Amino acid sequence: MPRVLILFFALSLGVFAQSPAPRTVIVFGDSITAGGALPKKEREHLWVTQVQQLSAGALTLINEGKGGRPTNSLPEFEAMLKRFAKADALVIALGMNDSRDITPQCIPKAVANVRAMIEKTRAVYGAKLPVLLVGPTNINKAALGPTKPIANEREAKLRELGAAFEKLAAETKSEFVSLFGIVPDLSLLKDGVHPDGAGNDAIAKVMGEKLKALRW
Repeated sequence: MPRVLILFFALSLGVFAQSPAPRTVIVFGDSITAGGALPKKEREHLWVTQVQQLSAGALTLINEGKGGRPTNSLPEFEAMLKRFAKADALVIALGMNDSRDITPQCIPKAVANVRAMIEKTRAVYGAKLPVLLVGPTNINKAALGPTKPIANEREAKLRELGAAFEKLAAETKSEFVSLFGIVPDLSLLKDGVHPDGAGNDAIAKVMGEKLKALRW
């Protein structure tokens, strides 16, 4: 093989070898993360899927969403940690289901649960693991189902949860992003809670930008 071709081949291998491997991001969330409420024809709009695609190979997002999940899901969270030997970051996107509890205990309980998740995560993956706390999305009060009688109170709890998670992020040296007000009312007509494809597009834009800027 001519010397020039050998040199070119070696340089090509060097460039390839230096290409960074995708960072693995675990997303522990509820139905808005899982995407089960999206119609089949809109499933490709799921925000988790979009963020991974838009990262152009930089991120691998592991979707650990589950419908109906509140922050009081520590056994499920611990089981999840055991399934994955490696992670480069964790996203915790919870709070929507907690907002059904309109008592004064709602916020402190949610904060305690998420704090425990952060502590358990860093005990497994290291103290410097980036953690991103996500403030819950807004609701369309007029389109709510069973919780419509407490629509105002539930909306207030969502705002409080977002503010509490932001404070917790600062205390635990984590990152924070709010999704409240991101989803248009027209994207929440199904049940007032679950965003349609366009609503997921809006979430994906915010989450993609935040993860891109995450301090690794």
